[in-house]
Amino acid sequence: MPGGATRTEGLSLSAAIAFAVGNMIGAGVFVLSGLIIAIAGPSAVISYLLCGLVVAFSGLSYAALASIYPEDGGGYLYVRHILGSYPGFLAGFAMYVSITIATAFVLLGFGIYVNLLAGTDLDPRYAALATLVLLAALNFRGAAEAGRVEVGLVAAKIAILVGLILVGLAHVQASDFSPFLPGGVSGMLQGVTMIFFAYIGFQVVAMMGGEVKSSARNVPIATLASIGIVALIYVGVVIALLAARLPSYGGESVFDASVVYLGPAGGVVVALAALFSTLSAANANILGASRIILEMASEEQIPGRFARVRNGQPASSILLGAGLTAILILAGNLSFIVELTNVTILAAMLLVNVSAFILARRRTLVSSEKSLFVIPFGPLFPLLGAASCAAMLVTLAPMVLGLGIAILLAGSILLLIEDVPERELIVREIRLLLRRPVERDSEDAA
Repeated sequence: MPGGATRTEGLSLSAAIAFAVGNMIGAGVFVLSGLIIAIAGPSAVISYLLCGLVVAFSGLSYAALASIYPEDGGGYLYVRHILGSYPGFLAGFAMYVSITIATAFVLLGFGIYVNLLAGTDLDPRYAALATLVLLAALNFRGAAEAGRVEVGLVAAKIAILVGLILVGLAHVQASDFSPFLPGGVSGMLQGVTMIFFAYIGFQVVAMMGGEVKSSARNVPIATLASIGIVALIYVGVVIALLAARLPSYGGESVFDASVVYLGPAGGVVVALAALFSTLSAANANILGASRIILEMASEEQIPGRFARVRNGQPASSILLGAGLTAILILAGNLSFIVELTNVTILAAMLLVNVSAFILARRRTLVSSEKSLFVIPFGPLFPLLGAASCAAMLVTLAPMVLGLGIAILLAGSILLLIEDVPERELIVREIRLLLRRPVERDSEDAA
């Protein structure tokens, strides 16, 4: 693929890891960790580790495919090349929908923590909408600029969380883990299904692969490294919460535990960390979503009007994502947002794992010299990844599952919308921005 594997400008490996870690460490630690303990008790540690293992199966599939197709687009690009045009469209649209929904979720979380920090009781949607505008403007300045901000945000919040973990480890006792399974095995497994949302951010690196230096090498490394880093942080925070011995656990338990350990100042520090977390997650989402739109428009699978390039930046795709995110923020239903996100992202990851499975069984689909990352044990891990995604889907509420599938199928109308007269010029500009041949080859046009 032209330029994708040898690019020397754009995001560094550290910035790519920062985007993925920043996208994952957010509501999954500041809100969900206490909720999971309320359901699973101390076995929440196993819930987070088991979910991380399941996500790692899919991470291996993404890593292998990213080394072969190192451009922007992630799962959309992989599925399109292996399974064909329409499955690729479904994967891309599912990823875009899930990222847009997740952006609304984390920005609403930002608004909630603004209130906690400021001691106010304002509607969190005000802060969420204002921050959305600022982040969209930042991404107009380009990926490298956004990447530098991302590294700083992620470093700040990890430092705060590591401090909380270290304090918790200094107070932990064996009795904090007894009874270990108060909700039984079913409670621990329910925690796994809830946590899945907290891990999906790893794929943001693959979505913007064309923005990463030496992407054929660095995207797989960033994908797997980010999953491991985040799993350790999640487990550490759960242990710190258990060691705090709170009377009850819920969505504000991280805040409450920090007050137990460090007094009111601890609450302020954690609120700041939550603000850093939600900012960095939303920033990474906005960039990743805009790259999916660019990729799909470059293959003429969505109208070019949604992906116009202005001053070398994907202005229309950023504005489109910001507009859809604003609508979801105004709706303001956090629990429904999480459930709907799980449907769309599981569907996309299922297709990616199937693609990796086919690739592992039929290596002749791609010349061997292209692949810089080989999945251990051949098709085993892609098969486990696909099976785990399917298992997660069937555990979701039937109404939510049905609505999610309906949204994905309804998105097919984008394939039929008549484009603007200047479509060819728009597509040409996009392909130049993505460093692709202006004329698509026979494989791309399929």
